[in-house]
Formats: sequence, structure tokens, C-alpha cells
Amino acid sequence: MPTYSKTITVKEDIKTCFDFVADFRNLNKWNPHDEAELLTKEPLREGSIFKVNTEFNNRKMLLKYEVIEWGEPLRASLKTETKGFDIIDTLFFSATSKGTEITYSVNIKYKGLYMILGLFLGGVFNKLMENIYNLEEILGKP
Repeated sequence: MPTYSKTITVKEDIKTCFDFVADFRNLNKWNPHDEAELLTKEPLREGSIFKVNTEFNNRKMLLKYEVIEWGEPLRASLKTETKGFDIIDTLFFSATSKGTEITYSVNIKYKGLYMILGLFLGGVFNKLMENIYNLEEILGKP
């Protein structure tokens, strides 16, 4: 099960960061290939579901992400499942003297033939993780 993660520090406070990043409706503001909408009623919590239109390896995909952990303002985890893989995105937030440290971690469990294909997708996932740096422009560099 490969895990990919990146950490950045931004100047906004921890609550502002959590509210913005953990709400996948904001994905398109910092991840240019994603559009998301909330399918369940507010407030956001465990069990909330987002529909995400994304592009992966030049292929358009429709994913449903379910919030499986909602530990505001420190941590949120969302899970999606397809026939080829299960993915858990976990967001960690920590207040610092400079603002907030944000770690975005993606854990992937490949299924079937994707267990072999997954060996070649590490570069694609590492490139996707670079999108977290777009949050520095939105939430401010410290």
C-alpha cells in the first residue's frame, strides 16, 4: 500500500485552513483538474459525501469521496473506492508560530491488475501531490 504525502506551512490560522482544505468543494481553487460538489446535507461531518470530477493520468474520472474521519480542526480523512483501487486522503493540520502546517497524505490500496500497474504510477501520484503548493498562494506564505 503506497503512501504519498507533502507538507507545507501557510500563514492562515488552523481553523481557516481546516475549513478551506477539508471542504472538497474548494478543490478546484487549488487543484486545477478537480471539481467537487457536496451530495449530502451540511454540516460537513463523518458520512458526508462529495462527488469529484477529476483527471488522473490524462483520463477523466468521477469519484465519490466519503468523509470517514472528521477531527476538526486537526484531521480529516476521505475515502474513495473504484474497481481498481481504494484511496484514503488524510489531511493533518498543526498550529505553528508561523501559521499552520498542512500535511496531505494519500494512501492507495490497489486491486486486481492494478496491483501490477500501480508499480508504475508512483510518478503520477508524486506529481499530483505537488498541487498542495497552490495552497500557499491562497492561504499565504508565512
